[in-house]
Amino acid sequence: MNDKKSRITLYAIVIVLIIANLAFKFLNDIKIEQTAILFVGIPSLITLLLIKYSKTPKSAYGVVFLTLTLFLLFSSILLGEGLVCIIFMAPIFYAVAGLIVFIKEYLKKKNKSKLNSFVLIPILFLFSQGHKINSTPEVNTIKTMAKINTLSNLKNMNAAPNFLENFPIFFKIGFPKPLNIEGTGINVGDYRKIKFKSNTRGIGTLHLEIISKQENSITFVVINDDTHINHWLTFKEVTITIENDEDNTSTVSWITKFTCDLGPNWYFNPIEKYGVKVMNQHLINSFFVN
Repeated sequence: MNDKKSRITLYAIVIVLIIANLAFKFLNDIKIEQTAILFVGIPSLITLLLIKYSKTPKSAYGVVFLTLTLFLLFSSILLGEGLVCIIFMAPIFYAVAGLIVFIKEYLKKKNKSKLNSFVLIPILFLFSQGHKINSTPEVNTIKTMAKINTLSNLKNMNAAPNFLENFPIFFKIGFPKPLNIEGTGINVGDYRKIKFKSNTRGIGTLHLEIISKQENSITFVVINDDTHINHWLTFKEVTITIENDEDNTSTVSWITKFTCDLGPNWYFNPIEKYGVKVMNQHLINSFFVN
């Protein structure tokens, strides 16, 4: 009997993984693969199918978490994602699945398992922020300031920095790496083209152009971004301001505006804000310190 149950569970896991892959491909085809429907819907689908068809053994959590782990490990093949995506997907996948199993087990103990579907529907909508799927993301503004021990000016922006020098640990977990930068100048119309290499999506270019210049500041706007970064967020503007202080030092402000394109926003937006803050500091170090 145990062997039979094990085989049924194994078959269910394989079938559920196939269904999850097909579901992702469908979401990708209709261009909503980065919304909460993926990050909440897929683990929900996996969990509900396993609960229903796997002849759940003593620990429903064990089977569900095992299958989710397999899905995440295979996602580099199935979804074409890298390590960074797996790291950020895993917590929300396990949290959603764990919540569903917990509710199912709780209702089972209370002999109210028939209410299962009715309870899960509003909870899943709450997590997925379904009402915001088609809304325009809010523009985030991240301002990073740093004290520079020498007098600096906008001409520092003409340097060709080595971005990979002292590369932040946060970006070493799988983010696209900058390769080189093309373009100089600090006047309106001057541009920068930065090439990034993604281990899963190849090389892309972030194209920026100066749209405004003041005595001590310049503002870039994004013309085009076909890097893998655009898979997660959309850069809008970058403003660099320099204030020379009386003690022969300078204060550099690096301001980046972007939108978080992943959902649910309450989960991914704080992560992306932190990432942009780290990026701002690294760029200040690259142009004005090193």
